[in-house]
Amino acid sequence: MAEDMEKQPLLEKAAPEEDEGDSMSYDARKLITFEVFRASTGTIWVKASLWRSMGLLLLLALATAIGSALLVKEPEKLKTDEFSKLNGFLKAIVGLLLGFFLSSSVNRWYACASGFLELFNAIRALHMQLTAIGAPKERVHMIVRYCVVSAYSLHYSLSGQTLPNDERLQWRFAKFDSMCSDAEKLDQKAISTSNLAKIYPSEKEMLANVVDPSQTLWVWVTSLLTRMAADGEIPAMPTPTYGKIMSLADKAYGGIREVQGAICVQPPYVYVQTIAMLVNVNNIVTAVSFGMTLGVTLSVARTSKNVSEVISKDLQDLLVQFIMSTTGPFLYQTLLEVAVCIAQPFAGCADEKNDSPGRIPTWKLLSNLKKDLGDADYMTNRLPCWEQPKFKS
Repeated sequence: MAEDMEKQPLLEKAAPEEDEGDSMSYDARKLITFEVFRASTGTIWVKASLWRSMGLLLLLALATAIGSALLVKEPEKLKTDEFSKLNGFLKAIVGLLLGFFLSSSVNRWYACASGFLELFNAIRALHMQLTAIGAPKERVHMIVRYCVVSAYSLHYSLSGQTLPNDERLQWRFAKFDSMCSDAEKLDQKAISTSNLAKIYPSEKEMLANVVDPSQTLWVWVTSLLTRMAADGEIPAMPTPTYGKIMSLADKAYGGIREVQGAICVQPPYVYVQTIAMLVNVNNIVTAVSFGMTLGVTLSVARTSKNVSEVISKDLQDLLVQFIMSTTGPFLYQTLLEVAVCIAQPFAGCADEKNDSPGRIPTWKLLSNLKKDLGDADYMTNRLPCWEQPKFKS
């Protein structure tokens, strides 16, 4: 026994390196230093849609400036201050609505992450409880396997939620095919990362007719636990221990419902669409306002006899207007992109390791779950100086 423990030491495993694409793994101390400007992976600055929007606004401003300078006979008489007043009014409304939307998105993100953690912690506790009372290993491994398959089913269901219906079905069948195993006696083997998220072909056929396998798999788990209680393999149904075991299964089921509830119940479309429209309207008005200011300045400089005097006089005002006109739209567009990324932490995640900003790293949580279950099974089979207990009714 001692030789086996030396061959597979648990305490000498190298700590996993920090995953740069993981939105939950970062060093918060770097956020108070200038290194924050060097960060790119996992940030909103890698979103192409953000820079595309800003580029279109810049082109709109330049087109407005050229049009004002060439097409308007007396552009210096244009009242650009009216656009500034309208812009200031829109900023107040957009800022208020964006704040509420961002707060709601963060709350939904935390609800999803908390639901996953509740599910995984319940699976770990259920495995530990069954192992501690000495339940038959084959039955324990079967229950743990169903629990992990349920977690993977939830992960796959959420990852493909934004796909069209036909593609979503193909995605689901492909993932179940990847979990299907022709190996015999999966539950008689030691728990490892290679045999946990596996199902038999017969089980796959039954699950294929179920809309949501992540929830309905717990019918098998609770039924098997009740069967074990009836057979005397775990404490009987009237005992507190049985109640504790069933409460862990209920807790895991509640975690699944919490995740699905947070994802399925989104903010009303009319509210979110209005926010997005107001952000774009505000950005367009700001771009047009700056374009008219730039066009007036260019027109006056073109018609003036003393060009250098006009440029030196209006350059400061033009520079301040440029900074204000670019900072506002950039800030609002960035906050809108952040809120959308956080509100849909599984959208567009056909790639299991997609590093889209705001995505919950479920693949990492699932990997940690399988490792923890494997380590717990390893320690159960290698007790220092006592025998593993076996429950007897």
